[in-house]
Amino acid sequence: MSRIKTSKGYLEYKNHLLYFGDKVINKEKMLETIRHFACYLNKIDVNWGPAFGTLIGIVRNDDFQPWKPCFDIYILKEDEERFKDVLWSLLDEGFELVRYERRGLYYIQRNGEYIKIFILHKISSDVRHTGGSDFIHEKYLQNTIKWDFKGIQMNVPVDVEEYFSFQYGDDWITPKQTVFYSSNLIPRSFHWITNWVQDHLPDSIYYRWLLHHRQSDFARFKQRCIESGVPLPDNVQLANMQPRKYKKILTVGVYDLIHKGHVELFRRAKGLGDYLIVAAQDGDYILKYKPTTNVLNSTEDREYMIKSIRYVDEVITYTDVDKIVQEVDFDVFVTGPDQIHEGFQRAIQWCESHGKEHIVLGRTDGISSSELKAKILKK
Repeated sequence: MSRIKTSKGYLEYKNHLLYFGDKVINKEKMLETIRHFACYLNKIDVNWGPAFGTLIGIVRNDDFQPWKPCFDIYILKEDEERFKDVLWSLLDEGFELVRYERRGLYYIQRNGEYIKIFILHKISSDVRHTGGSDFIHEKYLQNTIKWDFKGIQMNVPVDVEEYFSFQYGDDWITPKQTVFYSSNLIPRSFHWITNWVQDHLPDSIYYRWLLHHRQSDFARFKQRCIESGVPLPDNVQLANMQPRKYKKILTVGVYDLIHKGHVELFRRAKGLGDYLIVAAQDGDYILKYKPTTNVLNSTEDREYMIKSIRYVDEVITYTDVDKIVQEVDFDVFVTGPDQIHEGFQRAIQWCESHGKEHIVLGRTDGISSSELKAKILKK
């Protein structure tokens, strides 16, 4: 048995060497499967939607592509931990996790129908990567509309035709099968052997192998960007594929009144790696530049409370955010949607030019430090 780590403990599963052969989607069973799946994803409010050929079929034909063996969807990397927690509930609904690949790929099945889930990693401020051959501009994932597919609401890019033209060329409107499975024993056996070897490679070799194979895909993506008039900076890197033993996460803030939103931030940030560093801003520094700021707890007290949260591995103090990113050893810099002042902009630019991932995690709805302080003052 294989297992994956979740915040609820280790989830055990049997890792299958999938090969679909001549299988195609059973529409009735797949719709029922997607309805159940969508219900649980929507409960935790993650950004998800149909991907690649599945998206084309939905938009172009309001249907499944007739040759597809599974239903492709995407989930953002920062939502992966919440998705893994939902897997426990999906198991009770008849779902089964049948395959996981370290590059960020899950297969789940219910009643013989398969959903293929791509985890999208950020490699720059405006590009995501599946870990495979596909790269996607961030705007197509953040600027979306709700698309009704057979009564199921899904996120689809606002500029979906522009996305298709960029990704597949202007002939995307013409149905074309691009993925083929053979029932012949030779390609089936080759596929099984290849997947078995990949599954058992140590991380140090696996990620180097993956990086080597993705470089050519990335080069083709950059060429498409140039031809489309949206060239990428020369220093964009496949940072999430750099081989490393531990992945360190850094996030920063004041954290004056610790509340559920902070705990949720730390939980999701820890889910992006193995070791979470939380930097609390020095109280004297805050008052020096913002003397009217009402900080209730000392720097030491804030650090003590942060350290007591089980997702946090290390607590440090910082003054300027654009300096701390240069002083700390980390792989991923996590910020909130309101951390956008000039210091953060400089810090983010430094990260992107030095092969560090930057991920923005949304706030927990219904709670914030400013709201808590307002309630306290009112009472």
